[in-house]
Parts: sequence; C-alpha cells; structure tokens
Amino acid sequence: MAIKIQLGKKREYNYPKSIKEVDELSGEQFEMFIFKYMKEFAGYSGKITEKNDFGVDILLWKSNDEMVRFGVQCKRYGPKTILGENDLMKMQKGVPHYGISRSESGKPNLILFTSAEEQQVTSRGIAYIENEEIEAYYRDDIIEIIKDIDEKLGRDVNQSNYSNIAFESSKKKKESFKENSKFVDMLKLERKNIAKYNKISPIYLVYNDRTIKDIIIKKPTTLEELKKIKGFTEDNVKLFGPYLIHKIREFLEVESNSEKINPIIEINKEEFVKFLKETRKKIATYNKIDKLYNVFNNKTLEEIVDKVPKTEDELMNISGIGKVKTDLWGKYLLTDIEKFIKS
Repeated sequence: MAIKIQLGKKREYNYPKSIKEVDELSGEQFEMFIFKYMKEFAGYSGKITEKNDFGVDILLWKSNDEMVRFGVQCKRYGPKTILGENDLMKMQKGVPHYGISRSESGKPNLILFTSAEEQQVTSRGIAYIENEEIEAYYRDDIIEIIKDIDEKLGRDVNQSNYSNIAFESSKKKKESFKENSKFVDMLKLERKNIAKYNKISPIYLVYNDRTIKDIIIKKPTTLEELKKIKGFTEDNVKLFGPYLIHKIREFLEVESNSEKINPIIEINKEEFVKFLKETRKKIATYNKIDKLYNVFNNKTLEEIVDKVPKTEDELMNISGIGKVKTDLWGKYLLTDIEKFIKS
C-alpha cells in the first residue's frame, strides 16, 4: 500500500533548516522532505510509493489535474558517491506502471531530486537526463529549497545554513561566483523580480544557481543564446526572456567598455512582414523558383519576424530554411534584413 499524506492546518513536519541537516537524513527521510515540500509549497498533490516502487519514490500530480502525473526519484548522496546512467534508468520501470508518459511526445514525466552536485553525475548519466528530458534538481537547488522554506515559514535566516562545507567542488563554485559578484547579485535580484511579477513559486523555478553560473560564463545577449543556457525552457524564454536579456545587456554595457553589445532591436512587425514578402519575390525571380512557398512559406516568414536572424547559423536553424537555401540566397536575405533594420 502506498502511503498517502494529508497536510492539515497544523504543521506536524519539521523541515530541515540547513543543507547539513539534509545530509544527515536517511534516504526515506529525504523522500519525505521532498514530498512535503512539493505538496505544501509547489502546488502538487501525490503519494509516496510502496517499497517495490519501480524506481519511482514519489508520484505527483498538479492539484487541479490528476491525469498528468510525474514520477520523482530522490537520491540523498554524499560527496563521493557517483550517480550513473543505470541508477537513473531504474525510473523507466515506473513509467508504464504509473502512467507517467507525456501524451504529446511519449517522453516520461520524470523528476530527479538529489543532494549530490551535478559533477557527481557521470557523462552518460547527464546524457541520459538530457535525452529523456528528466527535470533534474541538484545540491544547489536543494539549498534554494531551504531558502524558500525559510522565507515561506518566516524562519530566521542564517547564511551558514546554506554552506556547502562537505562538498569541495561547491567551494570552488562559490569562489568563481565571487569573481563576478556584481553579475551574480544582479541575476539574483532579477530572479526575485521575475518570480514576484509572474507569480512563480518556488523561486528556483525561475532559474537556479547552476543556471546563473552558466549565464555568467556564456553571457547571452539574444533569446537564441538564452535558449542554450541550461535550465531555461521554451516557456520560460517566452515568459520573461526578453526582460532578462534586456537586463543582461544593460548590465554588460555598464560593466564592460571593451565589449560592445548589440542594442535591442525594435521592429515594426507589419512593415517587416511586407518587406520579407517583397524580398521573397525577388529571391524567387532571381533564382527562377516557380512557387513563392518554395523560397519560404508563411510559417517560416513568421519565424523570421520573431527571431530576426543576423547570421547564417541563425538563419539555417529557422524551420523551413536549412543549409541548401542558406547557401543559395542566405547572404542576400541577411543583407536585406540588415538594411531594413537600419532604415
């Protein structure tokens, strides 16, 4: 029998107050911690599965939609334990058993919570997580959960509770953060602003500290570059991507005189559509292409309007373009787009 838990008004569960306390939990206690948090603060209902759990420790569903289910695996690991592909593949047994596949893609709705660092996952394990689109939360995210609980419960904040003292790799991470402390502070401030404005809770669902590190390294200044940052979904980029990119560009312009950042492009979309339709006719005539849609169709045109490609790589990645068309008339189109933007 699965253990069902109802959370009443009176709180009977004491959440860990520090990452050190999380490290002292048993595997089952770690599962309970994650389960309680997801129910009380993240808007899920669910149950902890029976001992023969088919690799799924917790079964969750959104409180307003029990049909869409999520399988959760919890791994409370120490600093020297390696998380490999075989450990992760155990979750697959629970997919048909609990009915946790996505109807549109067939991919499983799987979530991993672990107290381990991402560096403790093998390369094959990382590849498996990415290929199966598993939503993975590592040690930095657990620390963010503790911070979120502190805020939600009004607990006294003690920075030492967030210290990663048992994990040497985390110390290195924090040192690299110090070198970019202003950038980190800006990204954390904007994370709070985005969460508050868009009513996103818990805050790490905007982006976590691991994603902040990736932003600092890659310095995205376009939406396409932002999509390549670990931790950003298509929905998040649509929801607050333009705002965040504007803030990143604004910060980098202030902080770096040597690095020239392209300004945000304001385009009259109606005029741009007319321009692209005329350019399409020119390309068809010059290259003796009998049908306009064989140059690019209206769906591709809309994507060009949304993404405003500036390089051949960006153009090539637009649906319906590809390498052959880019080689044939890509430079001509990009040059015309540049002229339109400047006009």
